[in-house]
Amino acid sequence: MSTQQRVINQLKEDLSSSNDSVITKALTKTRAKGNEQLIDPLIELYTKTENQKIKEEIKNIFSELKNKDILDFLLPHLSEGSNEVKELILFSIWSSGIDMTDHIPELIEASCSGNYMVILEALTVLENLEGPFNEDDLFQANTLLQQYLYESEDSKEKELIKSMYDIVLEFGEKY
Repeated sequence: MSTQQRVINQLKEDLSSSNDSVITKALTKTRAKGNEQLIDPLIELYTKTENQKIKEEIKNIFSELKNKDILDFLLPHLSEGSNEVKELILFSIWSSGIDMTDHIPELIEASCSGNYMVILEALTVLENLEGPFNEDDLFQANTLLQQYLYESEDSKEKELIKSMYDIVLEFGEKY
């Protein structure tokens, strides 16, 4: 086992500790030595801890993700996670500048099953996409948004989804 793998394994163990001091030290090391193998343990810690400083530190780590291949590790949490996790993932995608152009349907699905903050974060990601866009992805996104708009009651969430719908239509006109 490589030294790097031993470090990652130790960080995984420390992130699951019940001692906040051990967790805080592990989060500091994660910034310097972490990799995509720590995404799942960090998300698990984010959902379980009630310590706001730890949550904030995890959010900061996620906002600085630099590996563009990290999306493969984030997308499963976007489709299966709680609203809190979806919000974290979308925030990290936006703040890290990760390109979601090829994953518009996943973005829309997360929005349509999320709360107001999830939809707001997804709208921010969507607004910052530059294209070019896959026509089938836009069609699928358009269909999901239309279904949501048709089936949902008037609300703040519906207004945000309507904004997303308008953006997707605009993308379709451009390409």
